[in-house]
Amino acid sequence: MSETISLRERLCYGAGNFGVNLLFGITSAYLMYFYTDVYRVSPAVVAELFLLARGVDAVFDPLLGLAIDRTSTRWGKHRPYLLWFALPFALCGVAVFWTPPLGEAGKLAYIYATYTAVGLLYSCLSLPLNSMLPTLSSDVKARNTTNAIREFMGSAATVGVGYATMPMVGALGGGDEKRGFLLCAILLSAMTLVGIGAAFLGTRERVQVEGDLQRLTTAQSLKATRGNWPWIATMGVNLCFWIGFTGHVQSTLYYARDVAGHADWVAPLMGMMLVVLAGTACSALVANRIGKRATGIIGAGIAAGATAALPLSSGFGWLMAMNALGYAGLGLIGGLLFALMADAVDYGAWKSGFRAQGFLFAASSFGVKLGMSIGGAAGAWALAQAHYVAGMVADDAIIRAIHWSHAYIPALSYVAMGASLLAFRFDAGFDHPDN
Repeated sequence: MSETISLRERLCYGAGNFGVNLLFGITSAYLMYFYTDVYRVSPAVVAELFLLARGVDAVFDPLLGLAIDRTSTRWGKHRPYLLWFALPFALCGVAVFWTPPLGEAGKLAYIYATYTAVGLLYSCLSLPLNSMLPTLSSDVKARNTTNAIREFMGSAATVGVGYATMPMVGALGGGDEKRGFLLCAILLSAMTLVGIGAAFLGTRERVQVEGDLQRLTTAQSLKATRGNWPWIATMGVNLCFWIGFTGHVQSTLYYARDVAGHADWVAPLMGMMLVVLAGTACSALVANRIGKRATGIIGAGIAAGATAALPLSSGFGWLMAMNALGYAGLGLIGGLLFALMADAVDYGAWKSGFRAQGFLFAASSFGVKLGMSIGGAAGAWALAQAHYVAGMVADDAIIRAIHWSHAYIPALSYVAMGASLLAFRFDAGFDHPDN
């Protein structure tokens, strides 16, 4: 079977990422605000929720990866998960933004159940979609380009949601944020179903090696991790990327409103994530010229420097410029995240004889979920320590907490992300551009 990836297939693959990232984007950027200021849940409870629920999700991912490696259907190993879990994910994406009138105990049980469920269902879609990449083509440069398109479309969804959510909530809710968030979630869930459907119908799993023709045992999957430094490095990159990105994005609303004093700056500041698309669009071109490792380290350095500089001024122009520069750096490395893991899959297969893409992607996804857990919980915990209460005027303690959530913790995590890439290396006998 031909390994050529047509433009139509690349766009369909990207559409799946676009659809999944619509609900991922609104939960990542606005769920902390929704819980603390709309549903009136204390920041301390939100911190525990983010840490525990995403922790469960992180442990779940390697188990899901093993299941993917054992899956064998007429649609392949990965595509059937898109069919099975699209509708449950969309429904749960609506439920997480519903505010049923419950007592404190009932409210706590509800947010734990819905938030945990939406995280697990997100994994059931994103993980097979991500780990499908090595099956589309064995050509590294073709995968780089396909992944860049996928990341571009996923980032477009995240940026669009970040920019448009609060105006949509206002327009749909007519001043009632509970109603506005619910209707916005319903609209995004419908669009999610369309995108995932396009990915299922428009892609083919065509690359098979000997290890794909049998169901791998757990021991065989684990063997693909031994001495796999690209996989270890990518786990570190994912962990640090998502600590920083989650903490930064979810605190944007608080930063604009309570530090800069302009709640109306939320949309343009979120809109600066558009620059991620520019970085993502350039990532494959730069990586094909200087290698993924060097490209990622440059992106991490740019993101760390710009993010750390944010507190130097609260002027609109400064915040827009530093956010734009930081997001450009993140786009440069973010556009390569799944291509890095695809290389680790190839290297693991070369080194061990077993192509355990489901498990390797899932184990790396553990780093993603752990990073989101730490980044999300850290921001909520900082607000709790500053005794944040919805509707109160921010004092110096709250402003310091927001600075740490929005700038300092993310910048430190981006430095660690660049350092992780130093371990992205291969044995001399393995044919790879970064050798």
